[in-house]
Amino acid sequence: MHILHYHFLQTNKELGEVAERMREIFDATIEKIVSLTEEVETDIVIRHSPQNVISELGISGQYTKDARCIDIYVDLDNTHLKNNFETEVARTLIHEYMHVVREQYVPWENGTLLDSLIAEGLTQSFELEVQPELPPSIYATSFTEDELQDLWNKAKDILDQRGWANDEWFFGGDNIKRWSGYSLGFKLVQEKIKESGLKSSELYKLPSAEFIG
Repeated sequence: MHILHYHFLQTNKELGEVAERMREIFDATIEKIVSLTEEVETDIVIRHSPQNVISELGISGQYTKDARCIDIYVDLDNTHLKNNFETEVARTLIHEYMHVVREQYVPWENGTLLDSLIAEGLTQSFELEVQPELPPSIYATSFTEDELQDLWNKAKDILDQRGWANDEWFFGGDNIKRWSGYSLGFKLVQEKIKESGLKSSELYKLPSAEFIG
């Protein structure tokens, strides 16, 4: 499988000890992912960058459409990552690759708040589809049902909103708690999965508006 091109930053000497292990995890995981979605040639840049990871996980990822590039940040000193290395490395690739394939049909980088909610809900649902033995990610299940209803009440009138204001829905702000958008998006996509009987790998081409009825 040669659709992924790996770039381990050479100045990050810390990566030397884990680069081959990460390649093996990526190679095994992408076989599963592509069998459920499609092949899209993608660059993956891996760097040791503690300031950019989710502290609770020791890893994070980001997809950039214009370069068709997944950036993966790791903190190799993070205890959680050390104890769950294979799981978290695989989960990060699963998450970000769903962004890659979704973007081919429904652009979300400059999309609406609804586009962002659905994109993140699909990625988190795809994590479960590929790794069904694991619980949902921590950012998918951060709120109670009552809190999610409150979030929906706040979001439903601004679903067409675009731009930087949407960032607070995912990373937190003055009026929105961290991970709100991830958990709300997960709820919306999970409801669509239950209602349709389809999997996230069968829904990623669907326009965002069709997830809310």
